[in-house]
Amino acid sequence: MIDNVLKTQAGHIQIHAKGYWDDKIIDNFMFMEKKMISQLENIDGIENVSPRVETFAMAASHSVSKGIAIIGISPKREAEKSKLPERLIAGEYLSENDDGIIIGEGLANFLKVSVGDTLAFIGQGYHGSSAAGLFPIRGIAKFVINEMNNGTAYATLQAVQQFIDMPDGYSGILISLNDNKLVFSIQSLVFSLLNGELQPNDYRLPTTDYEVLTWHFTMEKLLQTAKSDKAMGMIIMYILYLIVGFGILGTVIMMTTERKREFCVMISLGMSRMKLAITTACELLVMSVLGLLVAFAITVPAAFWFKTHPIQLPADMASMMTEYGMEPFLYMSVEPQIFTSQLEIIIVIVLIAILYPLRKIMKLKISDNKS
Repeated sequence: MIDNVLKTQAGHIQIHAKGYWDDKIIDNFMFMEKKMISQLENIDGIENVSPRVETFAMAASHSVSKGIAIIGISPKREAEKSKLPERLIAGEYLSENDDGIIIGEGLANFLKVSVGDTLAFIGQGYHGSSAAGLFPIRGIAKFVINEMNNGTAYATLQAVQQFIDMPDGYSGILISLNDNKLVFSIQSLVFSLLNGELQPNDYRLPTTDYEVLTWHFTMEKLLQTAKSDKAMGMIIMYILYLIVGFGILGTVIMMTTERKREFCVMISLGMSRMKLAITTACELLVMSVLGLLVAFAITVPAAFWFKTHPIQLPADMASMMTEYGMEPFLYMSVEPQIFTSQLEIIIVIVLIAILYPLRKIMKLKISDNKS
């Protein structure tokens, strides 16, 4: 869930001008050449580089007005990052050089506008200049987060840069990674590319002109939530392992008890205890592996299904998620490590359980089990 938020919204790494994070005003925006942005995209492990121009303005239509957030995006990059085109309920998506906007459904209802209407924006531009412009509505989108749905407009980078009179200016660069585990190594590579002094494993790296921030710094609340969620998840996992372990052990004890006479007959007919123990262990291992294969055959397709068709959380949990800026959906992870680690743990539990019948066979007294 957290990784999905980072990939589709905030980004694992953010680049801002020095001072912007502490004072988010237009005069603290940064300049970056398109060549540098292309170089960032070529770093191995980076999935998406999304330049942003985020500012505020008063949006007016007829006699209704409202203060809103304006987000300047690259339509192509944003489509790959946040799947914005999939949220459209009316109109069409933006082209790269479009001068129109996409607004939230709630905002459209408040301003009483629809696709094809024009909104007037008034705000502040670069270095205290006045910003004003007319933006035709190209599309209307429905966002799960109420704040975005009721007060956000998306426009192209070029349109917003022209609106604030700051060509090639950005509020920040959002970088999404293929793997969250690479965040510090890629942060260092980005830091080096921007020609700063390398200081690894710091959440906030300042270069001469920029700051390279990881999500641990930009989304501190999300980090706290992740830590508490991980701790609770570990407790639940240990409880499940105990249940599974005792379930397997109980089955093995029952099977061993029922087969005592069979073991006695095999030993009486001349089969060595060691050979009988190895044969029994192999039987239990084969049964366990077959059970794991059946479990994988059921759970892996289900996990892939729920990855693309997330579970809608109930109202109470949904409101809590939206407070943290996250969509109220539960996504399944299909990382191979999740499945292989569980496989290893179950095999270890089975091997421990197998020790019981092995000990019973080696200590079995034939005279005590005559019929």
